[in-house]
Amino acid sequence: MNFNKIKLAKNESLCYTAVTTLQDGENKNHRAQGCAAEMGCKAMIKLRNVHKTFGHLEVLKGIDLEVAKGEKLVIIGPSGSGKSTLIRCMNGLEEVTKGEVYIDGQLMTHKTRAALNRQYSSMVFQQFNLFGNMDVLNNCVTGQMKVLHRTREESVENAMKYLQKVGMDAYINAKPRQLSGGQKQRVAIARALAMDPEVILFDEPTSALDPEMVGEVLSVMQNLAQEGLTMLVVTHEMGFARAVASEVVFMDQGVICEHGNPEEVLGAPKTERLKAFLASML
Repeated sequence: MNFNKIKLAKNESLCYTAVTTLQDGENKNHRAQGCAAEMGCKAMIKLRNVHKTFGHLEVLKGIDLEVAKGEKLVIIGPSGSGKSTLIRCMNGLEEVTKGEVYIDGQLMTHKTRAALNRQYSSMVFQQFNLFGNMDVLNNCVTGQMKVLHRTREESVENAMKYLQKVGMDAYINAKPRQLSGGQKQRVAIARALAMDPEVILFDEPTSALDPEMVGEVLSVMQNLAQEGLTMLVVTHEMGFARAVASEVVFMDQGVICEHGNPEEVLGAPKTERLKAFLASML
């Protein structure tokens, strides 16, 4: 997506909207942090004063964040900044130490987080997390049958639809050990999609791949971004962030340092810390 110009408008509730003029003449509004509630937009995920501590180490330090339905949020930052912990708190894989997480308006608690995770989200991990003793097809079928209680016939049909989408339908009988890293990650994406989530989270999905494999995975993700699915992506791929993100968050030392659309965060960073981080990625 190419942008010609960006104009910032400020409303009475201190909520900023970036009004972006596209080359094809269409206008698209990008919400900045906090905008969804004030402007009547539906927040798919909402975090309020979220803290996460492991022992004596505080990894997240009072995070406030809203993700609107259909948004493509990319989270960047140095290693150890809390990015992966943040998205694991969003889908209930980690329980917050303090604060509140809402999924589609429902408060996530110790009792509800597993059910909300199953109902709303799927996650793609750095290390693929495929079942080594299962072939590609069964990797994409088992979760549907056990968690969603679909029949095998329904599960196979759905799995094949998404394996075809990611270009892996010819490998349904292969075991993970027979696949390249890029192929494994594409299967992992198909498996996540087969659960029909409203939100899909990617935790550095290309970090374990050889450089020549990165492009095939990013291409699949870029195609998914055009389909209206809510996506949260932790990545070091700045080109992907520029091309796909509707919002970018920069984290450092457990806090959100900058948040805005890609042109603001990546093109005109305000803090010296973000400027240094972006320079290190060149």
